[in-house]
Amino acid sequence: MADLQQRLVTLLGGRSEADWAAVLAPDATYDTLGETFAGRDAVIQRLAAMPQFATLAWQRLDVAGPGPDALVLKGTPPAEADGRTFVLTFRTQDGVVTAIGQQFFGLPSVPATTMAMDEGLRQRFDRALADQNPMYLTYVDRSGRPQMSMRGSLLTLGPDSLGLWARAATHIADAITANPHVALVYRDPQARATYTLAGRARIASDEATRLRIWQAMPIPEQRHDFAHLATALVIDLDRVAGQAGYGATGPIDPVHMVRGI
Repeated sequence: MADLQQRLVTLLGGRSEADWAAVLAPDATYDTLGETFAGRDAVIQRLAAMPQFATLAWQRLDVAGPGPDALVLKGTPPAEADGRTFVLTFRTQDGVVTAIGQQFFGLPSVPATTMAMDEGLRQRFDRALADQNPMYLTYVDRSGRPQMSMRGSLLTLGPDSLGLWARAATHIADAITANPHVALVYRDPQARATYTLAGRARIASDEATRLRIWQAMPIPEQRHDFAHLATALVIDLDRVAGQAGYGATGPIDPVHMVRGI
């Protein structure tokens, strides 16, 4: 296995298709988070599409999970570079590679920017229910226990705040008067977009804001409260982080917004 390890490290440093062909089984596969490449030629093409591998420092990880016939290599970018760290799991049989699994190691470092959601991100959150991607809200109840629920009435009030129509049965309005800190999650499984949000909730103190939140809600949500008995809440966001999806080299359009930066 040590000889194969050294050979693979050399190949990852940049070698020809013929060099790779010598260590790959004819029916080899290459798996990523969202795609499988089947057959030696397809695997070689995939490897050729990852030139950043040649810039990484590769070392073996001693992990038992994949089994004795697997070789796990971790590729780390130079200290001064901003690239991602990759982990490749090579499954072997009779000295050749039968399968490669690619994953990322750790989260990417995204520089923090000021809290200011752009129109694209605001539209994503505003259309969450219509797109069948309702957001999840987490808060702490009066007993100090965390609670989570899907909220169809969430909408953006501005670049740094959200609005929420909190029906009385949820007890959210009562809870945030004791502990205003809340967290939210948005997930679009089709695009593989994920955003986490954190902020402080408060009861809307003016009728104009209350009316704005009500009027902007999707009709299915309005039908839950014909009498307007709920409490309108404003969430002042302190952090928004996430990405619009994942590509071959990592997150697409990552964001890390922080209030007060």
